[in-house]
Amino acid sequence: MTVRNTPANDEITSVVREFIARLSGRPDIEDDRPLISGGVLDSLAAVQMVDFVERTFQVEVGHEDLELSNFDSVQGLADLITRRVAA
Repeated sequence: MTVRNTPANDEITSVVREFIARLSGRPDIEDDRPLISGGVLDSLAAVQMVDFVERTFQVEVGHEDLELSNFDSVQGLADLITRRVAA
């Protein structure tokens, strides 16, 4: 399931985009650019993303959420957060 174009998702995407820009040192990352598989971020950054999601949005990232598609782009991460916040 992909969640798109809701006001809440737009706000979440903006926060995620800012975090990824700081983490990667690249302020111009497109929302659908592959982050991990594209070599922009490494596995340590993936751990930092999980921590960011849990602390910032007060949601738990479960084992079932630990899929590359959820962490490999700004949009994938924003969609994961939107689903977890709605759960």
